Amino acid sequence: MKKYIWLPCAFFSVGLLFYIYYGIKWNAWLLNLPNILIYLVIVLALSWAHWKKEQLRNKS
Repeated sequence: MKKYIWLPCAFFSVGLLFYIYYGIKWNAWLLNLPNILIYLVIVLALSWAHWKKEQLRNKS
């Protein structure tokens, strides 16, 4: 499996579990929703950067 697939999925899973735990424990779902969306954007950017890095590595 490619690094640009599994690494962002692992980061997103761990982060999402943290936000879910925090939301259940402190009943802070509405406070966490913008954080989850921002975190998703960051993880997607990480995935894109790893994908581009692999493309450049394969090109040379």
